[in-house]
Amino acid sequence: DNYSYNNISMLRFFIVYSICFIAQFSIAQKEDYIWLGGYQYNENKRANGFAFDFNKKTFSIDYTTFPLGIEGNNASICDKEGNLLFYTNGRGVMNRFHQVMPNGDSINAGEWADRFWGGEFNGYPGSQNTMILTDPNSVHGYYLFHKPIIYHPIIEDSSELHFSYVDLNLDNGKGDVQQKNIRYYEKQDVMSSYFSAVKHSNGSHWWIIQPIEGDSIYLTFLLNENGITRRQSQNSFQFFTRDKSNAAGRAVFSPDGTKYALYNYTDQLHVYDFDRETGLLSNHQKIIVFQDSSLNFGPFTGIEWSPNSRFIYTSSHLYLHQIDMWSSDPEDSVILIDTYNGTQDPFSTHINYMAQGPDCRIYVFPKNGTYSLHVINKPDELGIACNFVQNGIKLPYPNGNGSIPNFPRFRVDEIDKCDPTISSVFGESVYYRREIE
Repeated sequence: DNYSYNNISMLRFFIVYSICFIAQFSIAQKEDYIWLGGYQYNENKRANGFAFDFNKKTFSIDYTTFPLGIEGNNASICDKEGNLLFYTNGRGVMNRFHQVMPNGDSINAGEWADRFWGGEFNGYPGSQNTMILTDPNSVHGYYLFHKPIIYHPIIEDSSELHFSYVDLNLDNGKGDVQQKNIRYYEKQDVMSSYFSAVKHSNGSHWWIIQPIEGDSIYLTFLLNENGITRRQSQNSFQFFTRDKSNAAGRAVFSPDGTKYALYNYTDQLHVYDFDRETGLLSNHQKIIVFQDSSLNFGPFTGIEWSPNSRFIYTSSHLYLHQIDMWSSDPEDSVILIDTYNGTQDPFSTHINYMAQGPDCRIYVFPKNGTYSLHVINKPDELGIACNFVQNGIKLPYPNGNGSIPNFPRFRVDEIDKCDPTISSVFGESVYYRREIE
């Protein structure tokens, strides 16, 4: 009858609509679907930690242990299905079974590490100084890029650019470090942090950009079938100083790969158009987020784009701002989203480093070792509609030294830059109190 026919038609429509909706968020690249953190060690001399697993549609933060502690340097890589392959803490390379790979010790080795950082268990200091990129010449090869600190007895310490190479075909598919600590840039003038990469327009090669200190220069490197080669240096239109710029902020490509942005409190926000075919930056814009440059927040600031590449979020220790890059005057669009609420968990949960998750949220990591993180739930929305929640995520263990994984920008050529159907189950509420003044 007509009633049954209409019901069947509606059911068919619902099934087709559901399949189309699910297919709409089909992510092909899941290399950044596992985030690792933590640092405390237990009685078995293993580091207590946690893992964000975005493969779970309702993802939770799971307890795990590592053979080495994770602090500032933090990078991992999954296969395209989201299965963990290996990771690093800046001192060692661990396989997917949480074992140090053959020849995977002594990353960033040198006199500075011997004098000041002790064993490899504690990881290596520095944020956004380590990154893992696929080898365009091998489906089993990966480049691990890192920055050792170089000890100088008279002048200030400096940093170099090195790479190590992992072949996952070796050790029965668990991986082996074939080369390590290979220097590929002749000088020692690179700034700590700001190490970022994006795919070439051909979908295989990689562009890497790194600013240097004491100059107004961006180094540009191309990783292709022949390895890593230096390309043209580019004008940053900002003089980066050692005392104010070095290690003070972060740099990121937009999710669509068309723009590059760098931020720290002293130098403010710098945004450029980026050509993924030539690796060239253009159309520089300096955006003043803070009109009062006399404030003293400390050096640890962050930056991240919204998934739709419209908004830039800048975190400045005590403040979170949003900038609308689709506005005719982005500087006039700067909005203060929120200020630090004073939570101690057990240390101050300041608003520091940020990263966009595969679930379309932006996660905000305090620099201190705290049990809680902040989250921007709807970063594509204007103003406070972005739904920034302080202390919205409870961790099973404190996150050592504000450790946050550093990924290149994946999925630039995919329609969907992230999957909003991944829901989150956040932990218990956080005990809140303001500092006594």
